[in-house]
Amino acid sequence: MAGPSLWVGLDVGADQTTICATDDSGAVVFELPVASRPAALHAVMKGDKRRIRCVGLESGAFGLVLCRSLLQRGYPVAMFEARQASRFLSIRKNKTDKNDARGLADIARLGRGSVSEVRVKAPECQRLRSLLVTRQKLVQLRAALEGNMRSLFRLNGGKLKRSYSTAGLRRNVHEELRRLRRSEKIDLSAEVQPLLALSTAMRGYIEDLDERLKKRAAKDPVCQRFLEIPGVGAITALAFYSAVDDPHRFRRNSDIGAYLGLVPRVRQSGQSLSRTRISKNGDKLTRTYLTSAAQHHLRTGQSSLALWGAALAERLGKPGVHVALARKLAVVMLAIWKSGEDYHPYYAHQLHGANDGC
Repeated sequence: MAGPSLWVGLDVGADQTTICATDDSGAVVFELPVASRPAALHAVMKGDKRRIRCVGLESGAFGLVLCRSLLQRGYPVAMFEARQASRFLSIRKNKTDKNDARGLADIARLGRGSVSEVRVKAPECQRLRSLLVTRQKLVQLRAALEGNMRSLFRLNGGKLKRSYSTAGLRRNVHEELRRLRRSEKIDLSAEVQPLLALSTAMRGYIEDLDERLKKRAAKDPVCQRFLEIPGVGAITALAFYSAVDDPHRFRRNSDIGAYLGLVPRVRQSGQSLSRTRISKNGDKLTRTYLTSAAQHHLRTGQSSLALWGAALAERLGKPGVHVALARKLAVVMLAIWKSGEDYHPYYAHQLHGANDGC
């Protein structure tokens, strides 16, 4: 016989991981630190592999690598959402690696549904997601640099024109520097030129990255169908694709709204029931892109969804309409992904209505 069941918790660090295994009663069976390498973890657990019912660890960059390796070796692994797991672990008075490992073992033993699990995406989707996050951070940094340049010009009586290209930005900055030297007798070259060099370099890299992402979206048959929807571009299509990974894990198409945090929070106490703003759980990046796509779709789209959004805006006002339309777009995108059908402007609402339980 294999013996009593074991529930294992891993407190993963950059160099060292603490392992704690407990039995069905919660008693510690073994507990020790090992190197944060899949082979080292396997060497400790392989003798009890048949007894292990679940290996629990927190989500994170280091944990992701170990999780994939353990899954490949046949271990039942659950990666728990870090913020929720940390609340559970904070119950203990002292925060130590041993206590955290034991707490993760308790989460695995008490029920994997007590703390949300993070899906371990396919390596391809994970790399795509990392690329999209990198692009987003570079866009934010570029915007901050150009905002700093605008502030410098504004404080010295100048004004930087809006630029839609790298060449346009360089031309507008140089023109404004010359104007200030001529009219205000102020030379801001020493302050502005380093910011301009960084901003133009980032613009060039972002443009190259966008071209790569457009080619990636154009080659994928699923993303090709997404691109047929007005307002949905390559970045939005790839963000949705990498966030979902496997469309068939959603039993109902309408479940995608809650997964992306596009549904209202529900607060109930006794006979009181209220719905507040959207939960904003899940992937913020995809949610932001979908909301932007919904705004564009509402302005330019000729479809059942656009007519529905316009009617809702007339009845309730514009605030919140874009979010509601973003949820509907997500449902339609999931529906055409699962069905393999092409997007049809006046069939989209029927697809949504047939599968949306809201």
